[in-house]
Amino acid sequence: MRSAGIALALVAIISKPAGAEDLLVAAAVSLREPLDTIARRFESEHAGVRVQLAFGASSTLAAQARAGAPLDVFVAADEESLDALAAAGLVREAGRLRIAGNRLVVIASADLRVPLERAADLERPELRRIALPERTVPLGHYAREWLARHGLLAALGPRLVSTEHARATLAAVDAGHADAGIVYATDARAARSARVAFVPPPAEQPRIVYVAAPLTRARAPALAERFLAALAGAEARQTLVAAGFAPPPGDASP
Repeated sequence: MRSAGIALALVAIISKPAGAEDLLVAAAVSLREPLDTIARRFESEHAGVRVQLAFGASSTLAAQARAGAPLDVFVAADEESLDALAAAGLVREAGRLRIAGNRLVVIASADLRVPLERAADLERPELRRIALPERTVPLGHYAREWLARHGLLAALGPRLVSTEHARATLAAVDAGHADAGIVYATDARAARSARVAFVPPPAEQPRIVYVAAPLTRARAPALAERFLAALAGAEARQTLVAAGFAPPPGDASP
């Protein structure tokens, strides 16, 4: 149902009359606020340009691209989603770039009274439901990688409550539908009632990287290149850092 909703939203966007200066950007939902800021700035610097943003799980958006959605730019929360599109000949590899990093945090509902301080605490019997996207969603993959490192994945399997993406995971814990969840640190900043229980130490964190690239079906390839140049620029980096994102893994920039 939710994936169908994203598909319908994309159809609604691309069915609008498109001008030469329209740009359709599909992006991981965890980038919603900073990417909206970057897009609005780009519009203000390019008269007549309209940047249309479609947010969702990277895996769902990649499926829409494979189904023929004429996206100009795709920004994923993992490299694998872009790799799969590249293998299908849908990505212009020369324009690919890494734009940000992130880290995992464990969040708990406001009603949970037991302490959560480390991975092993997720096995406490008081935690009956732990929210997490499916493995095909980048967050779900990253979180399972972390749980498997601690030998917890099989034991916690029956308690995992499937969600669509990071923001849906946060919403489930916020609403009390799950006792705990694993989300990106940046998404935890938008919590209404859920709290960050603990942050896995740096040595345990998976390598989380957000990547962007123009697609071969781009309706406005030159505009897509300019938007990607803006994403790689200092102002965009400052916007992402202000939203809690880290520089891309391997990038020593402040």
